[in-house]
Amino acid sequence: MVMPLIKSKKLDDSAARSAESAAQSEVGVAAMSTTLVADIGGSKSRFALSNSSGEIERVLVIDNDTVAGLDAAVAYYLEETGARPRAATLAVAGSVGGEEVVLTNRVGWRLRRAEFAKRFGFLQLRVLNDFEAIAWALPLLGAAQTRPLGEPVAMREGVKVVLGPGTGLGVAALLPANGRWHVLASEGGHASFGPQRADEVELFTRLRDACGSVSAEAVLSGPGLVRLARALDPCAASHEPETIVASALAREPAAHAAARLFARLLGRFAGGLALTFKALGGVYITGGVACGLGPLLDEPQFRAAFEAHPPYATLLKTIPTLLITCEQPGLIGCAAVPNARALTA
Repeated sequence: MVMPLIKSKKLDDSAARSAESAAQSEVGVAAMSTTLVADIGGSKSRFALSNSSGEIERVLVIDNDTVAGLDAAVAYYLEETGARPRAATLAVAGSVGGEEVVLTNRVGWRLRRAEFAKRFGFLQLRVLNDFEAIAWALPLLGAAQTRPLGEPVAMREGVKVVLGPGTGLGVAALLPANGRWHVLASEGGHASFGPQRADEVELFTRLRDACGSVSAEAVLSGPGLVRLARALDPCAASHEPETIVASALAREPAAHAAARLFARLLGRFAGGLALTFKALGGVYITGGVACGLGPLLDEPQFRAAFEAHPPYATLLKTIPTLLITCEQPGLIGCAAVPNARALTA
């Protein structure tokens, strides 16, 4: 009587251990096939989980002012979701080539690859430039996730460029070669930028006095929009970019003038990038400032400035300009990276 009972108990324990082992195995497989994807911006950080097919879920946006740093933001997301992924792909602003990555749009935020991976148990860690990640997303964006700026221009195959005025100004290109897409990250936002018209000379003199040297990012970004407003009216009160955008859309004269100037300069810079890369596949624009000013980018000054690069105005007229309207292109791009070889051009 005892033996069957003991045997039965052992069988039950064995079954329990087998069930527990199987459950742990399933969790382990799920963890290995799940990737943490993150787009770390200047003011907000976006997190999600990606599966082996590149689909994202459990998106969470964190206000960077509410956390002590990058590690704290990641820890908060993992605690909130209960996820334990074994891989991570992060998109950050700045140079990502070294062991230590310093974020250029968030003072004091940095990561040391080995320490970061060890802390969170990541067996694989990828760190991308933020616009490199968005470039990977471009082939995956459908018609509902973009819209043309100005009169629609027929889409065609070729190099694609993406730029985005936000906290800074990001630039990247997506090149087709040998049937596959390849991303070229850049720091194009830090290229020097200057006046092209007589009525811009005094304006850029004021900008140079304020900034030292004038880069494209110093003008074509959220802080740049504020600088333009102040340069046009030195007596203007200090404003947040969001305030200027809202006032511009309401046609408040000073803000509207600054926003129209911003649209013209953005068009000029975008046209220069289109020529630099011969971006026949289109120029895509993203970023909080551009999305906020979308209605003004539809007005003639944007496309007129985009095309005003003689002797190539005719070529530029054939290149589409599109505004990315989906909220998470960086996360989509991060999720696409493990499957990048499957993205056929």
